[in-house]
Amino acid sequence: MNKPNEVIPPRAPWRASKVALCAGVFAVVSLSLAVFAADLSPVSDFGPAEPGFGGATQVARVAQHGANNRVTGIQAGQNGLVVNQAGIANAAVTAQAGNDNWSVVQQGGNANQYNGYQAGQYNRSMSVQSGSGNAATVTQIGSSMSSQVTQLGNNNEVSILQSRNGAGLQVMQNGNGARASVLMK
Repeated sequence: MNKPNEVIPPRAPWRASKVALCAGVFAVVSLSLAVFAADLSPVSDFGPAEPGFGGATQVARVAQHGANNRVTGIQAGQNGLVVNQAGIANAAVTAQAGNDNWSVVQQGGNANQYNGYQAGQYNRSMSVQSGSGNAATVTQIGSSMSSQVTQLGNNNEVSILQSRNGAGLQVMQNGNGARASVLMK
């Protein structure tokens, strides 16, 4: 049974019309004011829901399979980080300051890169990259923001900067060579 806000990955590559491919090239950006639920289990399901914060709690979970995968995570405050990497030469760099922020990164394939920074509280960042040569940069400064990046092809790039409290967005790139920049102030 699906949970609210659960992200279910596609089972097969999508086939799209030329219009849909053009939309993918410019990145389909869906804006909403809803914030992801506190449980990020669809991507980070290592068991029960992520713990609540209340004390000096830092959470970092990393799983790597393949070769030459790298993770660098810096956290100040009470935040959580989950990274799953499979493939070759994937890299994730994250920094979080504040409290109750979560970053979840799932990379499959080769040479994918994720750079994330969150400051404030109650922010959520989820990134799923499959394929090769994808790059995502997500910066969220403020409170109660959410972003979800899904890159399903090769050589896609997205850059997100959010500073509007309570904002949420999704970017899906399901082709090759798509470029997108999103600024929400």
